[in-house]
Amino acid sequence: MSPFAAAFNHVLTQNAWAQEKLALFAGKLFQLRLPPAVLNFSLDATGSVRQATGGTPDATLVATPTGFLRYLAVDPRDPNLIAIEGDVEFGAALREILSQLTWEAEEDLSRLFGDVLAHRIAGFAKNWFTWREQSFKNLALGASEYFTEEQPLLAKPNQLAQFKREVEALTSEVAQLEERIEKLG
Repeated sequence: MSPFAAAFNHVLTQNAWAQEKLALFAGKLFQLRLPPAVLNFSLDATGSVRQATGGTPDATLVATPTGFLRYLAVDPRDPNLIAIEGDVEFGAALREILSQLTWEAEEDLSRLFGDVLAHRIAGFAKNWFTWREQSFKNLALGASEYFTEEQPLLAKPNQLAQFKREVEALTSEVAQLEERIEKLG
């Protein structure tokens, strides 16, 4: 069994509901196309995946590698990051299952390091990702405030609205002046 199929099946065993849904499509082939990688899988009667070597896939899920990682990492998951080719119903079911799969990393780590250390590692990782996300948000907020307040390179919405009103008023006055000039000429 390929490492991709083994990893996929491992996550599927942690999500029994997903295996039940996939079992309904037993015998179908699907392809994950994440350029440059193309992975072909078949589904068996238990809802597990096997690496497929031949045949035309019934459905193909296409995404960029970064789009796919973003799809798996960001909640809520954006279905527009994964395009479906072929059997749309089967592809939509696969995409929906992927959107709801969760990896129980803490459970896997506990087998290697024990429960306490696994809990601390998972907590550290969760806190690190939260800190990283919050840092980016704070940086963006600080930059936008700097460029609108301290070094006004960006206009505020109310300033843009005022500028638009002034341009409209000036345009109206120019049109009135042109009418006067035409009457005089």
